[in-house]
Amino acid sequence: MTNEISLLSTGEDPMSVPEAPRSSQKLSPGAWLKVNLFNSVTNSIITVVVGLIAAYVTWQAVAWVISKDFTIIRDTLRIFMIGQFPDDELWRLWVSGAILVIAIGLAAGALARNSYELAESQGLEPESSSVLDLVRRFWAIIAILLLFASFARTAQPKIGIVAVIILVFVVRQLAWSAPVAIRSRAVYISALLVVGSTLVVAGTSRLGGACVGIVVFAWALNESGRRDVAAMRGGRFVSWLLPLVVAAIVAAIVAAIGFDGYGWDDWGGIHVNLFTAVVGITLGMPFGILLALGRQSKLPVVRTASVLYIEFVRGVPLISLLLFSKLLLPLFLPIDMERPAALTLAIVVIMGFSAAYVAEIVRGGLQAVPKGQTEAAQALGLSPGAMQRMIVLPQALRAVIPAMVGQFIALFKDTTLLTTVAVLEFLDAATIANNQPQFLGKGLAPVTYLFVAVGFWAFSFTMSKESRRLEQRLGVGTR
Repeated sequence: MTNEISLLSTGEDPMSVPEAPRSSQKLSPGAWLKVNLFNSVTNSIITVVVGLIAAYVTWQAVAWVISKDFTIIRDTLRIFMIGQFPDDELWRLWVSGAILVIAIGLAAGALARNSYELAESQGLEPESSSVLDLVRRFWAIIAILLLFASFARTAQPKIGIVAVIILVFVVRQLAWSAPVAIRSRAVYISALLVVGSTLVVAGTSRLGGACVGIVVFAWALNESGRRDVAAMRGGRFVSWLLPLVVAAIVAAIVAAIGFDGYGWDDWGGIHVNLFTAVVGITLGMPFGILLALGRQSKLPVVRTASVLYIEFVRGVPLISLLLFSKLLLPLFLPIDMERPAALTLAIVVIMGFSAAYVAEIVRGGLQAVPKGQTEAAQALGLSPGAMQRMIVLPQALRAVIPAMVGQFIALFKDTTLLTTVAVLEFLDAATIANNQPQFLGKGLAPVTYLFVAVGFWAFSFTMSKESRRLEQRLGVGTR
């Protein structure tokens, strides 16, 4: 009786049987097969039957791939990758890609080193982050890039892709060994580099890219220089004013130079799919979080506007919104205003569409946060903004990681709908390749669509795998 009372006081079920501790020793391959696949007669029969079926399907698939002629991919690889980008402007893509790779490597190395040091300071076991571990994590993307390079007829694309893969690992290792002053600002520097990589291709004549560059540049300067500038006269006011002044001066200088880029209307291939997905996810997530918070606001105007927006967007197909942006939205613009590019309008629509779904996902996470958490934050005297930023949102976002990544994967695949607004994307490139005169009537559609499917799978699989890794690190689904 005493034991049952002690179990109830600790919240445990007195009828439950304690789970036997699992062995920390790793099983050998033979022992693992015996324990998991051949531990009984029934399981052994099922394993053999499923193994034979899998071997037969694999053999047929490999034989089909070997028997096919992939000349269509080699001849039209340029359309699949970059569309109709002119030869004399290809340097923009290579420079932009190199800047983007540097940004990714810098942010990845700095964040990994910061997490490693934080785990050590808290007495936790740091996560290993060697080059081999990175290859295991991103093997699908590395493999698909090497596959793309293998279809190139010249040596330049092959050398360039291999150099880009090596560059990201080199930059990451340099960021891992960088001083704390650089690592603490690595995310903001990477944000500036991402904007710079976009401007290299699109140029300063694209108003959207220039505005994003100014905003991110001002934010990065403000955050990175907060400690130094705050000591100056004016304190916090100067810490905001100085970055904005510097950003305005830099923007004026760049605009005076007149660095024109290559129009977004002429972008194409998987380059467009990746760019649209990244921008849609990056801008849609914060907007969706604001919509979720607005839907729970106590202000009727904010709550009603958030609900109307979310329910309207979620009730309308994305393809209809894209057609609206292409055909009807320009009619509401002033007559003397330059008509935005089709890709610009599509990105705005995809960002708003993603934000509505992210808002509902985040709202589910907000409802999963116990009420006692907000009451405890209020008891500590935290402001509503600090309470949401420090207490509520971290727990809510942690709980909805699987649903959030699933939405991002769906958004990446939905970029194939860009073809409805006359934007040449990865899937549409397959149709164009099949309609080339030299390939008509040869039945090569399965080859091109398989190539597209493998490309989408590589990036989607990597996103899903990183999501599972993040869930394990944050302990999602465990107590």
